[in-house]
Amino acid sequence: MRRLLLAALLWPLFAAAAPRIDLEVRIDPASRRMEATATLADDKGLADFALAPAFEITSLSVDGRSMQAKRDARGRYSLPPGSREARIAYRATLQPAATLDHRDVLSHRVATAAPDGSFLPGAAGWYPDPGKPFAYRVALTLPAGQKGLVPGDLVNEADGPNGYRAEYDFPHPTEGIDLMAGPYVVGERALKLPSGRSIRLRTWFHADLAGLSAGYLEDSARYIERYSRLVGDYPFGSFSIVASPTPTGFGMPSLTYLGRDVIRLPFIRATSLGHEVLHNWWGNGITPDWASGNWSEGLTTFLADYAYKEDEGEDAAREMRLGWLRDLAAVPPGEDTALRDFTSRRHGISSIVGYDKSAMVFLMLRDAIGREAFERGLRLLWEGRRFRSASWRDLEAAFAQAARRPLRGFFRQWVERPGAPALRIEAAERSGASIRLRIAQSGDYALRVPVRLVRAEGSETRTIETGPGTKAYSLAADAGIETVELDPDYRLWRRVDAALLPPILRETFVSPQTRAVLAGEDGDVRAAALALAARVLDARPERLEAGPPGGPLLLLGLAPAVDAWLVRYGLPPRPQALAAKNGGSAQVWAGRGADGRPYAVISARDAAALKALERALPHYGRQSWLTFDGGRATEKGIWPPRAAAVQVKNAVSRQKLGTGGTAPTP
Repeated sequence: MRRLLLAALLWPLFAAAAPRIDLEVRIDPASRRMEATATLADDKGLADFALAPAFEITSLSVDGRSMQAKRDARGRYSLPPGSREARIAYRATLQPAATLDHRDVLSHRVATAAPDGSFLPGAAGWYPDPGKPFAYRVALTLPAGQKGLVPGDLVNEADGPNGYRAEYDFPHPTEGIDLMAGPYVVGERALKLPSGRSIRLRTWFHADLAGLSAGYLEDSARYIERYSRLVGDYPFGSFSIVASPTPTGFGMPSLTYLGRDVIRLPFIRATSLGHEVLHNWWGNGITPDWASGNWSEGLTTFLADYAYKEDEGEDAAREMRLGWLRDLAAVPPGEDTALRDFTSRRHGISSIVGYDKSAMVFLMLRDAIGREAFERGLRLLWEGRRFRSASWRDLEAAFAQAARRPLRGFFRQWVERPGAPALRIEAAERSGASIRLRIAQSGDYALRVPVRLVRAEGSETRTIETGPGTKAYSLAADAGIETVELDPDYRLWRRVDAALLPPILRETFVSPQTRAVLAGEDGDVRAAALALAARVLDARPERLEAGPPGGPLLLLGLAPAVDAWLVRYGLPPRPQALAAKNGGSAQVWAGRGADGRPYAVISARDAAALKALERALPHYGRQSWLTFDGGRATEKGIWPPRAAAVQVKNAVSRQKLGTGGTAPTP
């Protein structure tokens, strides 16, 4: 606690030492013209700054003296040694808004402008960047009918017939500035935090979304109150929900930037909104130490998306945990990475590691040290690292302090290593007043494994501490126990036998080995099928094959050709549940061949029906089957899982099971 107090006392000194950028920015979205003046200051001295080549410097002065702006071999603008202040005037014609899909938008690092919405991401290099965290002030001027913002506290604002002007201040060291503007209608309410401090809540919506403002403000207030109680006071002076013309879903300090179509979805307020609110603590209030891995997505997923399922009840939470393990089953062995190597979502496998595995690791940590210690660890982490970066080791230290015991082994096996163990009960035998289990583990993990003992009138769950290899364990149990189930509620990150899991589309979509195959030869269908395959597969195909590949398969085509292809190559026919459905423009389903290889089938009425799936289908990877009417999913579902219960048999001899440990009783 003395260390935490010292960090809190020293923090103002760290903040004062950070470089500062003062920006005057003027943007005309109609002409896409931007003009800006930046004052970059650092009492410790400025060595250089970066500005993207698209931005033309019109004047540069350093410590009051004019100089010529020249790029060095690294593409940065060098400054004289000992420089304290640089004033840079620059301009650009921004790029027009692009039509992007949900994957392209993550890598689109270009400053764009349009009357319907302008976005200047920090990664576009639109401001002079000193190369280390900085504080900033931004004064933004826009023509009448436009409004805009950057992350930070609103200092002043004026809106009238001559245009819009607002000034924002962000006093904490940050790594970038994102700017958003558009023809926004602003909704607002105030919120008093548990500490008594008030913050400003706002929606920045296009006129057609204005009717949704009140609901978004209400739910934002609810989430901010929830996490202020759990972790600590909301760290900023405001929170805004900003509409984007493109399918974005970004969380930034003090705001979230969501696509217009996303905002309209009825479930977003109950799911994604809370996730983005929580990022103001994890990810923006404390930034990950990127060199040692991004823990913030997993912790946010656990405390938001998963926590809301726990609020619904155990069945909903269990279904989400099963979904994480289904996703893991879609990752070929050896293709995943360690959590410490995850920085951001680039494709399906990175998402499974950085979100699913990470969230499950935090669940296992809470199970191991208890909810009270876990929540105490969250508060210690927040108190000690607020407005600084934190590594996985910093998280380990906070939770170990809260649990009052070392956690090195836990974090070593779950954060620093790739892969996951596979577990199975090889035998369960009754021996007197106990049941002897033989449990096999494929990996080298120390695990606390839940085991359910099932009798006719009910069940009970015990915990066994297991290690690598095959070992025997003895549980005191009455004669009524009939079956034993290993980790029946899916609380361990492990590879579940794929035969026990329902096939889902994601198994095929994320596999690097998946090949796309066309049933039939119609030219219009081929073009539509190739475009759709490129949308849904992480391994985007350049062409469609004719025959079955040796690995995972995506089959596309018109319904009659699809049915004939399945018969010809010995795959199961169209599922009976789908064959019985009439109408609709397309059917999609997942399955596994006799050899266990996953496949997915997209069967459509015509080329236009395939084209209509491009926007929606990539978002349904966790489903086993769907029916579509145009681009709208009319029905969906998941094939039922198979039970993994092992029958308890009477022992033949003690030697059959060998020797091993004795499981602790609860």
